[in-house]
Amino acid sequence: MSPKSDLKRKLILDSAVKVFADLGYQYATIDDIAKEAGIAKGSIHAYFENKLDVLLSIMLLFWQAVTDANIIKISNIDNPVDTLKSIFSTFQDILLQDKQSLSLGKILQEGLPKIDMIKSEQLQQKIIDIGRQGKNLIQTIDSVITMGQKKGLIKKCISHQVLRQILGGSSQSLVYGLFMQFSQGEVGIGYDQQNVKDAMNVLIDAFAV
Repeated sequence: MSPKSDLKRKLILDSAVKVFADLGYQYATIDDIAKEAGIAKGSIHAYFENKLDVLLSIMLLFWQAVTDANIIKISNIDNPVDTLKSIFSTFQDILLQDKQSLSLGKILQEGLPKIDMIKSEQLQQKIIDIGRQGKNLIQTIDSVITMGQKKGLIKKCISHQVLRQILGGSSQSLVYGLFMQFSQGEVGIGYDQQNVKDAMNVLIDAFAV
């Protein structure tokens, strides 16, 4: 794509993030995205097959960003506890930049259709790629925890699968709470981005030996 096309595609995806977060993916339409982006509806179809294609493209870009960041960040870290902190800080770095980024955190919770329900081979491949990226991250986290347990640096009182779910679920819940607070004025949340980063580090330390 040309630089101009890249900018148009980014505008569409950024607008879709806001629309999906505000209206919900189920209720949002291509018309809503086009209106938010300030472009014609036909312009979106020049880049994406349909609304699902837009959603999958958003998710795939996120997972690619996570993978790329982790490759750089953890390559020179030897301590498994520090590696876990680095991995989960990647999510925080991407999702806690601003309100737009927090909106992305909500969208990532959208369920995806089964591949056999999708006719488009291109969209099928995007779903496969998203699943592969997520699976690779799970395997990376599991291997780091397992290594830490073998080295006696991470507690063995629970399995690496359970610990991974505890950390992942906590991170997701904290980020979603921030989204609710900033986008809908929810009261009672009472924490900010730095609190999320600190909380995840404290949680990981709680399982360190």
